[in-house]
Amino acid sequence: MTVRPGAYPWPNHKNAWRPNHIHFSYFGPAFATRLVTQMYFPGDPLLAFDPIFNAVPDQAARNRLIAAFDMDVTEADWALGYRFDVVLRGRDATPMGH
Repeated sequence: MTVRPGAYPWPNHKNAWRPNHIHFSYFGPAFATRLVTQMYFPGDPLLAFDPIFNAVPDQAARNRLIAAFDMDVTEADWALGYRFDVVLRGRDATPMGH
C-alpha cells in the first residue's frame, strides 16, 4: 500500500509537469538484469504531454503502463485500489529501453 503521488513540475520546458506515477524496480539474478519502470494512473490529463510516457512509440504498449482501477482491492472508507500488471517476457512485456 502506498499513497498515490501527485503531479510535480520539472524543468524540461516552461510549465512542464510529470503525471502521477510510481517507480517499480525488479531485480534479476544480476544488477545488469534490473528493470526500472514507471507505472501511471488512469485518466491523468498530463499523460498526453509527458515526453517520458510518450517516448514509448506504440499506443498499446503505453496503455500497458497505466494501472487499472480495481474495486476488489479497494478498501472501503480507506483506499482506492489499482492493479499494476508488469509482464517481463513475451508479446505483452512491459516496455524497456535497449
